Amino acid sequence: MGAIIALFTWLGTYLDARYNSKTPWWTIGLSLFGVLTSLVIVIREVIKMGNEDE
Repeated sequence: MGAIIALFTWLGTYLDARYNSKTPWWTIGLSLFGVLTSLVIVIREVIKMGNEDE
């Protein structure tokens, strides 16, 4: 989970630096996308673990 968030945050900072953004929109957007993506992955895994008990 942390690796996904870190990867997307790093990519956002890279893109902000590459395009000389005054406001870090890439960093904000991609870090939020990383958080949502990792939450979806965790929720799917928890649901899958719950279904194995049946």
